[in-house]
Amino acid sequence: MKATRHLNRLEPMVLHPLRELGDDHWHRAPDGKWTIAQILEHLSIGVDVVATLLGERSDKKGMRRRTKPYQSVLRHLVLGVGRHPGGLKAPEVSRPSDHPDPELITAQFRMGVERMKVFNEAWSDDQKGNVFVAHPLLGDLNLPEWARFHYLHCRHHAEQIKWRRRWLEVH
Repeated sequence: MKATRHLNRLEPMVLHPLRELGDDHWHRAPDGKWTIAQILEHLSIGVDVVATLLGERSDKKGMRRRTKPYQSVLRHLVLGVGRHPGGLKAPEVSRPSDHPDPELITAQFRMGVERMKVFNEAWSDDQKGNVFVAHPLLGDLNLPEWARFHYLHCRHHAEQIKWRRRWLEVH
């Protein structure tokens, strides 16, 4: 049930603040910071990659969580406390391009979220809890854990989007 709530909140949290964003605002940011388009592409890549891997592994039976002890502690801290750690460098696979296309990355984000919602609705509780995809810091996560992670990750970046919008108003 929590996974459903988390997944249902992603699109409004990330995309609603981007409605009516001027074309010239997608690709402007303070020096050394990601643009709004780059933030959205980073989130889109993450959701899309996880949804793809979950789909590829959906029929696997007998998967076991492969996690180092420190990853278990981090997983419980991040997912339990509900704070996405700031100041971390994005994994190479999820780093945005220099000038992402807003329409493409918006569609990619929506499709990735939708695929995760479909899995969440269609899979049994056993399947949701026993199909894993590795997170580079937290180790193997199952579907409900990925839903929670994406919610926290998107919430973290939604704050950056709000800040970027305020910055754009004065620059």
